[in-house]
Amino acid sequence: MMRFLYLFVLIFSVSFSSVAQNLQLESVQIADILHDVFDGMRESDTSKMAPYMHQNVKMQSLSVDDNGNKVSQLNGAIGWLNAVAKNQGDIWNEQIENLKIQSDGAVATAWMDYKFYLGNKLSHCGVNSFQLIKVDEKWKIIYIIDSRKKNNCN
Repeated sequence: MMRFLYLFVLIFSVSFSSVAQNLQLESVQIADILHDVFDGMRESDTSKMAPYMHQNVKMQSLSVDDNGNKVSQLNGAIGWLNAVAKNQGDIWNEQIENLKIQSDGAVATAWMDYKFYLGNKLSHCGVNSFQLIKVDEKWKIIYIIDSRKKNNCN
């Protein structure tokens, strides 16, 4: 009986370790994707961004206007990619912090704080939430939502 229990614990431990390693590897892959996307934005190079976008990706931004009204905008990624490609002005530099990734192998969420700079000037800050799905063994961004505020961006 002890041998059976020992064998069960050993198999369970190896299986759990394998699952944990796979989830850790996926977190690294997703973090790399996000860094590539933001590097592409900084470089105005959509060829670094577009491969990670699902064909039906949606983007939503939540902000507060000058009158204190909450504003929500919902778009596809095409507008963002076109704007990035056409940017000839200040570098769009989104700096992320406190990245947290959760995944079950098919669906993942990446949550992060960010500060967005136009050149060297802080424009706004908030949080990003990226939703990703695995399609043909590749992670694709399916939904992005962010909050935007111009004050208290310490």
